[in-house]
Amino acid sequence: MKLLNFKSFNNTKNLLMYAAILLFGLQTQAQIALGGGLAYNEKVSGPGITLKAEFNITEQIAIAPGGTYFFGNSLYGYNQNILAVDVNAHYFFNIIDDKLKIYPLLGVNYSNYKTGAYYYGYYYDTYEVSDNAFGANIGAGGKWAFSEKLSVYLEPKYIVSDFEQIVVNAGILFQI
Repeated sequence: MKLLNFKSFNNTKNLLMYAAILLFGLQTQAQIALGGGLAYNEKVSGPGITLKAEFNITEQIAIAPGGTYFFGNSLYGYNQNILAVDVNAHYFFNIIDDKLKIYPLLGVNYSNYKTGAYYYGYYYDTYEVSDNAFGANIGAGGKWAFSEKLSVYLEPKYIVSDFEQIVVNAGILFQI
């Protein structure tokens, strides 16, 4: 049986300590903003609620994952709801100092659609159809910073998928 070599253990402990100092001692560039807002989807002709995060990789580049639930509308017993999950990339252009930024938006989308109907009459009948699709987001956005910690955004985008749609999203972001 081989005995534990304490000298190599000390070297490993020192290496781990230096790695921890390096990781925690350096200030990271990434900034995080969290928020949400309201959205409109032209396919369901109804409002939605959005939750969004924005991770600034550099001053100009950000990755923005988010999710939106569209309530749809209920007309003549027919209802359509959509749950959409997006991951978008932004490249910021400063227009007015650090107050107004505009950006192209490019990303991926996963949408889950539920369509259902119910009829009241001589017979009671219901049905529900569910489907999903992957797609690409193409759009633009603008962001106005009220302060260092608070900003509002507006993003119109076109979703290219089996269920092509236009979505307009507006909301508020809080810098963490």
